[in-house]
Amino acid sequence: MKRFFASALAACIFFGAVGYARAVEFNAVGKTLSGYDYIDVNGFSGDGGSFIQGLDTQFSIIVSENVSATTFFSIEQTWGEANDNIGVGSGGAMGADGVNINTDRAYIDFTVPSTSLKIRSGIQGVGLPGAVAPSPVFDADVAAIVASQSVGDSNIAAFFARPFKTDTGSNIKVSTIDFFGGAFAADLGNVIISPYGLFANVTAPVEMPGQRIANNHYWFGTSIEAVATENLMFAFDGVYGKEHGRLGGYLVAGKVAYSTKIAVPALLCWYGSGNNDNSEGEMPSITDDAFAVTTLIGDGSMGPDIGYVFGGALGKWGIGLHLEELTVVEKLSHTVRITYARGTNHASESISDWGKDDSVTEVDLTSIYNLHEDVDVVIDTAYAITDFAAGEDKYVHSVFKLAVLVGYFF
Repeated sequence: MKRFFASALAACIFFGAVGYARAVEFNAVGKTLSGYDYIDVNGFSGDGGSFIQGLDTQFSIIVSENVSATTFFSIEQTWGEANDNIGVGSGGAMGADGVNINTDRAYIDFTVPSTSLKIRSGIQGVGLPGAVAPSPVFDADVAAIVASQSVGDSNIAAFFARPFKTDTGSNIKVSTIDFFGGAFAADLGNVIISPYGLFANVTAPVEMPGQRIANNHYWFGTSIEAVATENLMFAFDGVYGKEHGRLGGYLVAGKVAYSTKIAVPALLCWYGSGNNDNSEGEMPSITDDAFAVTTLIGDGSMGPDIGYVFGGALGKWGIGLHLEELTVVEKLSHTVRITYARGTNHASESISDWGKDDSVTEVDLTSIYNLHEDVDVVIDTAYAITDFAAGEDKYVHSVFKLAVLVGYFF
């Protein structure tokens, strides 16, 4: 629910050579939701949970089948919170006057004249391929230029993105991070193989949200999706990444799923290399929250509040039994996950950065009821029993999360 507009590299709208022209079509799609979100860590919820509402709207101005422009805005408010009436979550107190409209995406699509080469330029969703789950390296909204081309049944894409640049000033040295990446999706019939690569050029150390990036990085990997029979599906992800001057790391993941009339049983496994005693060996990442293997490992939460209590899947290994799309009663579906996960790092640090002796057993249950056409009621729960050997959160023994939401899709 949180990612309604997929960030596939090759997903561009068809368009062609046009001069100055007036818009001939205007479309709007999106969602609005409201509900209650609650997280309890070791019997302490902090604020007793939050009532949250949000609105995501994507507007598309379509000049022709060859040219279009798109914007994507989001509004989110936490009931009772004013937050000075400015910024994300503001305007939820009495009076309800807040300036909190976020511009998540704004881009233009066009083709190169006399070719089938498609270009998308602007702030957009870009993500490296992922078969088991979205990419553990990079999957986010970013200012970028993406070029994509179909080659038979396959697709090739390349992109340039600038996620960071310091503000200029007379006494400030400008620092930038630039991404150069590409992917090729080879459709071989029952198998799709998607190799990819990404290089991050860092001109000077920069502070990004949650991390400091000081040197150039690179990653290369592949995703594989295979349909063995009509009902049996396999997925695989493997990626290696390295920061210049440090040891590299990797993540591998696999999933097998079998579709039946009432449910899709599945088995998911992953292993992410961990840091040694010199704090090297875990694969670096730009954004790893999209690679959600549970509600609390990665951003697997259905609610507007992020899950991610245990951090991402990097520096951990795990195995999960899933029962997805379980439908016994009409209009009501469930997803059940039981997962055991353990750290691969040398040392225990925190609730999100696990050592080899830290482990979690997590049970997730998500139920979705279709109340009316385009209206869903969602109950999303997760409960984890933790066993942390050391670190600042060694006395945390359990985590509970609950979200109850109503969403309308238009």
